[in-house]
Amino acid sequence: MLRTICYISDSRLNNSLIAFDSLTLKAKKNNATNNITGLLVYKNNNFLQVLEGKHETVDAVFNKISLDNRHHNIFKIIDTTIEQRFFGEYNFGFTVVSDKNALKNLTEYLNWLRIADNMIANEISTMVENFISR
Repeated sequence: MLRTICYISDSRLNNSLIAFDSLTLKAKKNNATNNITGLLVYKNNNFLQVLEGKHETVDAVFNKISLDNRHHNIFKIIDTTIEQRFFGEYNFGFTVVSDKNALKNLTEYLNWLRIADNMIANEISTMVENFISR
């Protein structure tokens, strides 16, 4: 079985594009190394992230994020086991949503994911859609 954790947090990046680019490059590299799939959305000085992978690996990554001073007020929204990855086949496994085109592609994917008739997939889709539309 796999695990997914979805969280939101406030950012201490102060909308610094350079700091965000550095964070996303590191996240993509680390997540690829650890076989973590999911997505990272940054909007209005907040993060929303979905992490998917082996239980121990997801726990370790989330614990590391919890200690990262670029995040504060971390709130875990979903923490559950899953039978399959929802983002494993999407955009090479881990997506950073940072422009309108990426947002459009994500919205289309979430619409497709919603059809899967999976309760967790629907929760994740709703959570991400609410976050990006606010």
